[in-house]
Amino acid sequence: MSRCLLILLSLVLLALSATSTVYEPLPSLREQQKIASEWVNLRTNVVIPKLLEEHKVEMWILSMREYNEDPVFWGLTNPTSTFSARRRTLYVFYRSLKTGEFKKYEFIDNTEQVWTDLTAILYETNPASIVLNIDEKGNNFADGLHAGEAEALLKKLPWTYWMRVQRQPLLATQFIATRVEGQLEIYKKMMRIVHQVIREGFSTRVITPGKTTPNDVIWFFRDRIQSLNMTTWFQPSVDIQRYNPSTNLVETHSGNTPFEYGDFIWTDFGTTFLGLNTDTQHNGYILHPTETSAPIGLQRGLTHHSNQIQDILLREIKPRLTGNQILATTLAQMRALNISGTVYCHPIGDYGHAAGTLIGMTNLQDGVPVKGDIPVFENMWFSIELQANVEVPEWGGQVVNFRQEEDVYLGGDGGVWWVVGRQSELILVGESSGLGKSGESKIKKGKVSLVKQG
Repeated sequence: MSRCLLILLSLVLLALSATSTVYEPLPSLREQQKIASEWVNLRTNVVIPKLLEEHKVEMWILSMREYNEDPVFWGLTNPTSTFSARRRTLYVFYRSLKTGEFKKYEFIDNTEQVWTDLTAILYETNPASIVLNIDEKGNNFADGLHAGEAEALLKKLPWTYWMRVQRQPLLATQFIATRVEGQLEIYKKMMRIVHQVIREGFSTRVITPGKTTPNDVIWFFRDRIQSLNMTTWFQPSVDIQRYNPSTNLVETHSGNTPFEYGDFIWTDFGTTFLGLNTDTQHNGYILHPTETSAPIGLQRGLTHHSNQIQDILLREIKPRLTGNQILATTLAQMRALNISGTVYCHPIGDYGHAAGTLIGMTNLQDGVPVKGDIPVFENMWFSIELQANVEVPEWGGQVVNFRQEEDVYLGGDGGVWWVVGRQSELILVGESSGLGKSGESKIKKGKVSLVKQG
């Protein structure tokens, strides 16, 4: 009897291992506190002095009140133990352009004493320039000094120093955009989990054609990441493109419409952990019972169109170029290759749509005002987001949208790398593995094979 029970238990464990996904563990809250404290230390004591020197600024003042924080605040604080500014919170960073001496101050107070303390610092350091985060031109990350707070601060500045106030929107922008040592390691873990969650959601473990709906998959994603101690910065999207042979049209469905065999499915899915954010769009296909692969036209839409736009972008992204310059050269190359599509890439990191240059927007393919003119910085991260519009022969030659999004990082040398690789195969729902390629790979600039589409 005991032998039979042992065999039965072994079979049960084997079945469970075949149907469950094992996820990489993330650090505990206590471990997160230590990790994030080191990030704050690096950003405060290494990044800020370097940026003050680069932008030739001697003093940077940030002033805010509880629940009305400057966007920079979250890069100066530990997300495991700080949840808002308190009372009136004032940060002052000073670096002498002559000696390189760096000083930092933090005040939390709800009395007039905070202004007395600030005035004393001004007289002590006598800064030649003072930057406040005010920008009316449209860079929200450089406009964190709210109207009432600006009014109060400027009234309290001695006249001599009031005249030295200036605006330098790239200071706040570059601070928020700049990643520090140790963040990428955590980010890679997050991205590996994201790819796993999508592959699990786009599998027969979750999807039963004729029964499961896009909303079901959305809430699977939400429940799964919550169980992994992650959250999201937007509600995930899942939708269907479905060919209707009777009308020779491609229909789009979402919400509570059940999936069917032969559906081309897509998700836009972002996660948040330890103050970092991801943004990913992947595509899949629900196999008919008699199929072992997706139609060739759908496969080529990914590999010969949207993947090629990714290749072009990663070859064109270079430090000091603006998003508008990168957009123009990318679209020109797409036209030369007869690739139809749209480019709308954005920085990512402290925020989902983070500080830095925009490479197009869905409605702005001729250039993005203000944010499109910001240069690319070293040590920043991007979401490479785009869509290709492809005629699929097996679907009556109708146009199908191939939307992809993967995150990349720029190193100190300006090299561009996928965080954990990109999707280069459709996820097949009904296939035993249900996996697409997601191994880590470096983009070798100048060695990308581009194929003209005829």
